[in-house]
Amino acid sequence: MIRNFLSVVSGVLTASLLFGIGGLILLLTQLNKIKGHGEETDAESIASSFTLFSILIIVIAMITGAFVTVMISTRKDLAHGLIAGLVCCLLFAYITEFDMTTDTIVLYLIIMLAAATGSFIGIRTKKKKQLQS
Repeated sequence: MIRNFLSVVSGVLTASLLFGIGGLILLLTQLNKIKGHGEETDAESIASSFTLFSILIIVIAMITGAFVTVMISTRKDLAHGLIAGLVCCLLFAYITEFDMTTDTIVLYLIIMLAAATGSFIGIRTKKKKQLQS
């Protein structure tokens, strides 16, 4: 019981850490594209690439977080990975002050789909390791 709870906590922490590192890398690369005072910066291309890469970072972080959750948990089901995804959705909702726009709802769906994908990959990997032992 406690191991399953800690697996969800470790998955959420892993996803949050990866998202934070990816966000910092993304921020630094985007700041590098901004030009000096006398030159114009193409803000639309920066905004569109920022959105695309931030979604990619969310997907990678959530797949990894759900994978870690499933690998640590004692059960072989999607439940713990989806709980980790739900906790990340709640954290994201808290950050955005529970703003329910179309964009945030799409991001919630992306987070849950990535969590389900990471859980499925973890379950498949866990079964293969147990068969080899």
